[in-house]
Amino acid sequence: MLHRAAVVAVIALSACAAPTNLHGLTPETQAKVATASSLSCDNGQKSLPISSINDDYCDCIDGSDEPGTSACSHTGVLFHCLNEGYFSSDIPTSRVNDGICDCCDGSDEYLHPSSCSNTCGVLKAAHDEKMAAKSATEAAGRAARQQLVVKAKQAKEEAFRKRTDLESTKRDLEAAVASANELKSAEEALEVQDRRAASQRSRQAVADSLGLSSMSADQLASVIIDLSLKVYSKDDVLAALRATGVTSSRLEALEAQYVADDEAHRAEVSRITAVNDERRKLKEAATADADSTDAVIVDTTTDTDPLPLPPAPARPIVTLFETISKDEASERPEAKAARDAAADAQRKLDQAMSELSTLQTTLEKPYGPDDVLLAVKDSCVEATSGQYAYKLCFFGGAHQDTVSLGYVAKRTMQPVDAALRELKFTGGTKCWNGPERSFTVALECHETEELYSIEEPSTCVYTAKLRTPLACAAPPTASAGHDEL
Repeated sequence: MLHRAAVVAVIALSACAAPTNLHGLTPETQAKVATASSLSCDNGQKSLPISSINDDYCDCIDGSDEPGTSACSHTGVLFHCLNEGYFSSDIPTSRVNDGICDCCDGSDEYLHPSSCSNTCGVLKAAHDEKMAAKSATEAAGRAARQQLVVKAKQAKEEAFRKRTDLESTKRDLEAAVASANELKSAEEALEVQDRRAASQRSRQAVADSLGLSSMSADQLASVIIDLSLKVYSKDDVLAALRATGVTSSRLEALEAQYVADDEAHRAEVSRITAVNDERRKLKEAATADADSTDAVIVDTTTDTDPLPLPPAPARPIVTLFETISKDEASERPEAKAARDAAADAQRKLDQAMSELSTLQTTLEKPYGPDDVLLAVKDSCVEATSGQYAYKLCFFGGAHQDTVSLGYVAKRTMQPVDAALRELKFTGGTKCWNGPERSFTVALECHETEELYSIEEPSTCVYTAKLRTPLACAAPPTASAGHDEL
């Protein structure tokens, strides 16, 4: 493992002459070595004269005696570049005096002082320019993020206001539903009474038509027993009545007329069917003649359209019993209106409760510091990369065209610091003979949103970068750390 030359804690102080080659040491170590008499290395197992430092001979196993030459490069000891005016750095001692300028101040090539120009000032200027641009980008990003914070605050205030309104509406609708149901119950009770009365009248009319009112108890008992011994049908009723000897009911007269009407209807249907068959044949013959080269003149005035069939007569006993069914199913207008009003009130209450539940779920979700994520709750970002179109939604899923790359993992929407760093989408469409697709998006602070650098480093595992104000931290405080040269 690479390490700096650790000589600070292992030197003995004296008034001896200081070594002249202190290359590769930090300024602090140089100051202490200047008054030291010896060097202890290898965890105190070896003591060397201070003049052994940088004598181009590796005396210590840990290489601490040669931070300024390549003699101990195999130990991983490091050379310290002062890089005055820029940032200090450390390089492996194998690069010392190798003819390549690694330190911007050229100190690693001290045996060839003219071979390396000092580029620290140029690097510092470039660094300052880069940092200024970065600072400007972050400042613009923080300003954009602050706009999202304001938007999120307004959205949350609106959500709380709407929740209050919905809770009030819910209470009003609950009262309206209770009142509507009470009225519905009252109207339906009246409807039941009306149906019973109408049914009683209809049943009495049927009884009169069947002649039941004039039958003796024995005759009625016989009818009931006959009907109970077979599957009920309208013909069974007539058969049971006739078995008692009752043949003078009003229904019998209607049934007799029905039989005559039904026979006449059948005869008329047969006649019309025969006429229609003849007309069909004439029409086919006319068509065949028209297609023949020896065609004769056909009388086109002959009507060849089929005649309509007459409707069948209604059977009296069927009509009679339908009267009871209609009366028992009759709907009271006031009851219908009450049912409709109760259903409408319940529908409105259900809708209000659904909206309230959705709103409550929205308010209970974590949206990060300042609730900033609330501002992008329904937002998505799109980009085209290669032949594919990509789309990700902050609180939804990610897609490559129509293929799912997964859905946002809940925990990634709960950043612990002031800036969101990463979005993870998991559980996407399964690859053939592979894993479910996933999408990891690294977020970068920027004023605007841009999805880019979309890659697939391994099968069905996708990565990308997203510039967004969400990744911008809050403005730094006065005590925040900064670069020092």
